Amino acid sequence: MKISIFVGVLLLSAAVLSVDGLDPRVQKFINQHINQNMAPNRCDAMITQKKISQTNSNRCKEVNTFISATYAAVKPVCRDGGSPYGTGGNLRISHDKFRVVNCECNVNLRLPNCDCRGSSGNKRIVIGCDDTGNPVHYEEGVYIPN
Repeated sequence: MKISIFVGVLLLSAAVLSVDGLDPRVQKFINQHINQNMAPNRCDAMITQKKISQTNSNRCKEVNTFISATYAAVKPVCRDGGSPYGTGGNLRISHDKFRVVNCECNVNLRLPNCDCRGSSGNKRIVIGCDDTGNPVHYEEGVYIPN
């Protein structure tokens, strides 16, 4: 009986790890850039809630962009939903437009008071992808007129 309980706990732990076992760079990308219901007036709250700051600091980041979509909608950009972008490297540009919210913050401040202001638009996104086809870096949004 004890062995079957142990095996059950072990299997459950493995299942949780397979869902949460994303590369830390992918997790950081999701935290910093994915927010399905993001609105420009929520920049300050989201930057504070997600603790987004300059690397290795609690100083406010100058700009952070949120893609108003699910991770499942963004991930294909690293595969058949995007094309190579720029010269060399691992950047890809999306075929489809995404609604993005740019949050501009006061770099002279520290979390949790970054005094961020937001603006939004529909743009094709340029993201960096890892070797396994996962987004790990938001590069820019590109406005392409119809």
